[in-house]
Amino acid sequence: MNQRQIYISKGRFILAIFFPILLAACSNTYNRVETGGTERTGVHLDESVAVLVTTPKDGGYNGKLSIGSGAIVARRTDAAFSRYARLVDVYPSEFHSLNELKDTIAKNGYGYIVVPTIAVWEHETSDWADTPSQVSVKISVIDATTGKEISSNFLEAKGEPPSSIYSLLGLGDEGPEELLSDMANGYVDDLYGVILSIRKR
Repeated sequence: MNQRQIYISKGRFILAIFFPILLAACSNTYNRVETGGTERTGVHLDESVAVLVTTPKDGGYNGKLSIGSGAIVARRTDAAFSRYARLVDVYPSEFHSLNELKDTIAKNGYGYIVVPTIAVWEHETSDWADTPSQVSVKISVIDATTGKEISSNFLEAKGEPPSSIYSLLGLGDEGPEELLSDMANGYVDDLYGVILSIRKR
């Protein structure tokens, strides 16, 4: 083996050691905070009960509004609950009170009202920006009969900045929609009694 081959072998050896460490250090981050609910320690939603997801106001970041983000959050939340509930529909407006929804609830027999609220919605599109895509959404589940809040969690996720090595390798291009789905799916798994699937990386 000549000197050049030795250098190449050493280089491959170093990459083999440090590349997995690099990927582990540079990845999306997720956080979930329980904020309330009458059944905080033992929520187990019934899959046979129909769900109505309300549509939140559009959210944004640093005073910049992301038009259409409210509808996206409603659809992603709908998709998360649709993996379990026999029926999930999206209500096109914000939630204000059960009284406003009483006719809709009675007509379709909804048992759970799911209320998402956007705190942060940032989709970073610049190739060399320092601010990553990020999302913060509070999701509350309300008993449509009693009006009691069954569960409420604050879901936060942040991607890698586009300028990071992880993103440059094409492994960190998730926007707030994908970040929310990762979180919402894990939260809903937990609500229906499935082992929590949120990946904390």
